[in-house]
Order: sequence, then C-alpha cells, then structure tokens
Amino acid sequence: MEVTQDSILTLELPYRERAEIRRTTFRGGDGPRMALVSGVHGDELEGLYVCHRLAAWLEEAERENPGMLRGSIELYPALNPVGVDSLQRFVPVFDSDLNRSFPGRADGLLPRRIAAAAMEHLSGADLVVDIHASNIFLREIPQIRINHEFTSTLVPLAERANVDVIWVHGSLTVLEATVAHSLNATGTPCLVVEMGVGMRVTPSFTEQLLIGVLHLAQRLGVIAPDLELEARRHDPILADDNNVSYLNAEQSGLFIPAVDHWRAVGSGQLLGRIVSPHSGDVLSEVRSPTSAVLFTLREYPVVYEGSLMARLVQT
Repeated sequence: MEVTQDSILTLELPYRERAEIRRTTFRGGDGPRMALVSGVHGDELEGLYVCHRLAAWLEEAERENPGMLRGSIELYPALNPVGVDSLQRFVPVFDSDLNRSFPGRADGLLPRRIAAAAMEHLSGADLVVDIHASNIFLREIPQIRINHEFTSTLVPLAERANVDVIWVHGSLTVLEATVAHSLNATGTPCLVVEMGVGMRVTPSFTEQLLIGVLHLAQRLGVIAPDLELEARRHDPILADDNNVSYLNAEQSGLFIPAVDHWRAVGSGQLLGRIVSPHSGDVLSEVRSPTSAVLFTLREYPVVYEGSLMARLVQT
C-alpha cells in the first residue's frame, strides 16, 4: 500500500502564511476510488476524527492483510482549513458558507476557488462521503441525507452505511450549491452524513460510521471482498417529508429535555420543558405530536420563540 500526502490548493494569506487544502491518499491498486470529505464547515469536527480512525484502520489492516486494498481511498479532512483552525463555520474574512459556493470558480474569491479545486479532484470518484456534524445547538443521530433526485442511486449505498436514518429530502431542502449536489448532478455519487454536535467529537458515532464506510468500500471493490469486517448493527429508518415532524419553541427561555436522544416516544409524551431563568415558572411543556423516534434533540438550552428543539420520524 502506498500512502501519499499532497495539496489540492495552496493560497498565500496576507501575512507570511498559506491556506492549504491537504489530501492523504491510500493506494493499493488500480481498483475503484473512494473519498472522504470533512471540515467543509469549520465548527464541524466529527469528520476529522472519522478520517483519523479510517487512516489508522487502513494502516493496521495492511500490516495484517497485505494487499487487502485493491483501489484507493482519499481523505480530505478539512476543506475549510482556516475555518477549522479558528472554529468558524464559514470561511473567515469572507463570511461565506463554503457549502453554498459549489461548483466554484478557479479565478473567483477564496470560497469559490476552494470549491472549484474540490470539484476537480473529487469528480470521477466511485463514491464520495461528505461528513458533517450538526451545529452547536442540535445533536443529530448518525444519518444520511439525500436529495430526492438521486434516490435510486444513493439509497442502496446509504443502506449499507451503518447509519440510523436515511432522510430523503425534497428539492427545496437540499440546496444545489452544495458539494454533494454538485457532485451528484455531474455523475459522481456523494453521500451526505450528518451526526453529532458542532465543536465536539462523538467517538461512538465515529466507530459506527467507520464500520459503514468499510462495508461501502468493500461493496465497491476498494478493499478485498474476502476481508472480514465488523458486522453492521444499525438498520436505517427511511425518512421523508411525510413522516418527519419538527418541534419549535413556543416561548423563549431554557429548554430542559425530559427524554434521551434516539428514543421511541408516544403521542403526547413529555419531551421537555421551557423554563424561565428569572422565576420558577414553567413557560411551556414540549410534547410529542405523534408516536415516533426522536432523532434530533436540542443540545444548547437557550431557545427563542421558533427555535428548533427536536425532530421526530414515524416508523
């Protein structure tokens, strides 16, 4: 197995520094090509740890089973490196969401140059996995989100990814200027993973997704078909715009959950309370509108009227 590191884009910064988009490639043969992307948003760190764990797994597996890698796996841990360094969601200075800058322009401003370089190097892969965390306000169970335009291609792949939810979105909820939509629209399959919470790493979610990534790599022929892998233990619930419910705050205050994340709840069950920090008053009780599974839960307790507190999927 050959391991190389290179840069897909290097730009000079104003004062004696450079912004560099780094790629690590593990190559074992001329077989299929798979890529993992993370750090599109600088405050989403879950994917960086997935890249670490996959690199460590590949190095150990190659020592124990030489030749097990038949194709190549590329890791792009931080497409927005300045954002990751500064824990800023957007591209610093430009205050621009990198995931609204695709497919980009090679002669454009920095966010569009990054997008153009990413498209150039990712296009043609047999599969790209774009890993996101939630923001600092919400915790997400491991899930894959798919634009309905690409259902037939992506759902069979997502079913092997060891996630808990596959959420097929309508066109209005999956924006076309994202890396995933741009790749899928041009013939490069790309799965979008959302898991965990912003500015944090959730090791249990990382290990869950790692198993799924390895099974996908084996299905594609990137790693040997006879290599024994840890079994997938998560069968995803299929969600769409018809069976997902949103719960938004009716009052401003502190949201205190009354249930754990990723639990089946009954219709009318208490999910939490919005309380006043100024008094002993309970301002609002948050109850489930239906029997469902709680797959998104508020992590940051301060809420304003209209703030999202939970999402549920009916099974």
